[in-house]
Amino acid sequence: MSGKKFRRLAKIGSARLRRSFGALLAVSIAFGALGAVSAKAQDSVFALRCAGRLVRIGDLKVDVLAKCGPPLYEQYVGERKIRTPRGYDKKILEEWIYNFGPTDFIHILRFEGGRLTEILRGERGYPNVD
Repeated sequence: MSGKKFRRLAKIGSARLRRSFGALLAVSIAFGALGAVSAKAQDSVFALRCAGRLVRIGDLKVDVLAKCGPPLYEQYVGERKIRTPRGYDKKILEEWIYNFGPTDFIHILRFEGGRLTEILRGERGYPNVD
């Protein structure tokens, strides 16, 4: 193979490689941006401040109700069966949604068996319309 022909083939190959790399880079950036948007939609936090009082993972529903007041919305999610030495036990899964207004975020509190297991921070809150 002559030197000219080899250089021409190498040039064509590198152009194809650049195009392929560019397409791969564009796809990677697009999926990365989608992942960042979905991750931003709900961030998990370990504590929540309600009127100066701290609510933490592991707190009972009664304590959360006393500290934050009634939620904007309560939702029954389902049940989870837990194996115990005496058989099976059912734990009720619930979500409570709090809206603290436009200066704060909407918070979703998940309970399992009456205990707070997860606190999610959603989008900005909205003004209460009564």
